[in-house]
Amino acid sequence: MYDLIIVGAGPAGLAASLYAARKRLDFLTICETVGGKSNYRVHLADSDETQVIQAGELVAVYRSRLESLRHSYRTASVTSIAAIDGGFRVSIKDDEPALARAVIIASGTRNRRLKVDGESQFLSRGLGYSSISYSHLLSGKRVFLTGDSDRAVNSAIELSLHAMEVSLALLAGGTFTPALIDRASALERITLLRDATIVGFEGDGFARRVTVESEGSKQTLEADGFFLEPEPSPNTDFVGDLVDLDARGYITVNGMNEASRPGVFAAGDVTGNGFEQVLVSLGEGTKALLSAYRYLLDSGTA
Repeated sequence: MYDLIIVGAGPAGLAASLYAARKRLDFLTICETVGGKSNYRVHLADSDETQVIQAGELVAVYRSRLESLRHSYRTASVTSIAAIDGGFRVSIKDDEPALARAVIIASGTRNRRLKVDGESQFLSRGLGYSSISYSHLLSGKRVFLTGDSDRAVNSAIELSLHAMEVSLALLAGGTFTPALIDRASALERITLLRDATIVGFEGDGFARRVTVESEGSKQTLEADGFFLEPEPSPNTDFVGDLVDLDARGYITVNGMNEASRPGVFAAGDVTGNGFEQVLVSLGEGTKALLSAYRYLLDSGTA
């Protein structure tokens, strides 16, 4: 039985893994891909990224260190986690289950694609999923973003502080807070497209144009950066009734990243922390590991 199993190796899982190694725990990290969503980076046309320290560069350092500990991680999918006497059984697709005294869930979220023309072609080439992560490159630029919740509206409001122009397409069927919509519509740099449907993206090597249907009319807009921000889905299908989830399916945790069941911890985007930032997830993964380590010490098993 391992001391600890870490599910996921995005920024939070990587940080937890490295600190587990530092604490000399007998641990196993299980992930589908090392790096998670941080592997996807948007390149914007006509933007100078050479003077920017990329958070992904920090993740690469963590990733290389984990990959050097080949005995401590496994590329696989977790199908379920169950509480057993003295710990937990982690079921793995096409493999034998693994047992541990404690578990950290850092499985992240998955972005929802619109499945429209040009989306796959231009993804990471002027088209991405998290506008706030690139706000430092959008000063004085024209930005298009779309979403189905307050998440997109909040992003547009923040971007309007720096971008020259923000076009926000509110997807048909979305759920938005009226007061927040009123706040966005009152800002001079934001143009709202209500009840919108995205038809597709066009461009050359980068996305350059988007066609949108809104309130019965169709228009094509040009921008320097395009972002899709439908509400993401947490990767918690395998969690079952192990711990409490909120109404959206995110794992609820306290300030120490402890979930509702003793011995289970969670970190990063899977907790619905609302930030979706690499540096935040690195810190949360570290904190979850330190909490798990304290749990193991207190139970006399570390």
